[in-house]
Amino acid sequence: MALVTPAPPDGLPPLVDHHCHGVIRHHPEADEFAGYLTESDRPPAPGTSYLDTQAGFAVRRWCPPALGLPPHCPPADYLARRAELGPDEARRRLLTAAGIGTYLVDTGLPGPLTGPAETAASGDGTGHEVVRLETLAERAAQQAADAEEFTDTLARSVRDAAAHAVAFKTVAAYRHGLALQAR
Repeated sequence: MALVTPAPPDGLPPLVDHHCHGVIRHHPEADEFAGYLTESDRPPAPGTSYLDTQAGFAVRRWCPPALGLPPHCPPADYLARRAELGPDEARRRLLTAAGIGTYLVDTGLPGPLTGPAETAASGDGTGHEVVRLETLAERAAQQAADAEEFTDTLARSVRDAAAHAVAFKTVAAYRHGLALQAR
């Protein structure tokens, strides 16, 4: 499958986001929004929020101008502007400003997130699915009555996904570290 990217603005080469997730379809409350800035299961340090992290500083620097606000505006102003624009328009402006031509979207996260086509359409690009192996395994486990049925179902799921996905990924290292023992 060829990855075709549209021409970016200002004559710059189009970017390929080689690992992204879909975008939420609703307007988040402040705590929910801040929670998307981390993969940690721990709360932020006392007296701070995840908006006070390096990821938070980057969002506060680069995202407000795409919505017509000054860089580093107060988080409440930024979230109010997102609410004013609505989730579809905010998503369109932010993704278009990113200059991404191709999105490789990991579809393994739960929740009401945009898929590859909707994500890419919002940013005027193209989108392709990256399938998370653990998600396939979890679905197979829910359907299977025993180990043999699990392995058969998982093998079939991988073959079916290979017909449309551009890649597979695993989060084993996130969950268990890089010192995985081969078996």
